[in-house]
Amino acid sequence: MSRFTYRPAGPAGDSAPRTRPLEPGSRPDLEAALEAVNRDLAASLPEAGPMRLMCTPSDDEDIPDQYHAALPDGRRHDSVTAPDACGIAEAAQETVQAVLWQVWPVCREHRTGVHARSRTDERAAWWCRAGVGHELCEVGELAQTLPGKQRRALRRKERRREG
Repeated sequence: MSRFTYRPAGPAGDSAPRTRPLEPGSRPDLEAALEAVNRDLAASLPEAGPMRLMCTPSDDEDIPDQYHAALPDGRRHDSVTAPDACGIAEAAQETVQAVLWQVWPVCREHRTGVHARSRTDERAAWWCRAGVGHELCEVGELAQTLPGKQRRALRRKERRREG
């Protein structure tokens, strides 16, 4: 079998790592980061649905577990390179791009995709590289960049959901 051969996941005794949903409360830092990403998805790409955290445990104690941002149905693209807020935002962005074939999020001013970037205070922000570059907003605050009509409609929808 070559390294390019497709091999489906086998029975439980298979040596392939098993990706599973992350246990709630096991990584509050990553859960908070994903919550911020899901606020941005709800504001700008609601049809994607909320992402969830997945984990591929490592059998080797020298190699850390891999964390993934997956769509509600479990489809995902890549592992989180850094298990922090910026890494979760990047993983979610890669999943949207690779699975849904869509650029997300987009800078409304330059009409180009933005990227997650760690700020000096260690919080993640969406950064537009167009022109001289500028911070679009903190991850989780993308709704604030929407035009007024869309922002108001989103707030009404949230109020209906709450009460």
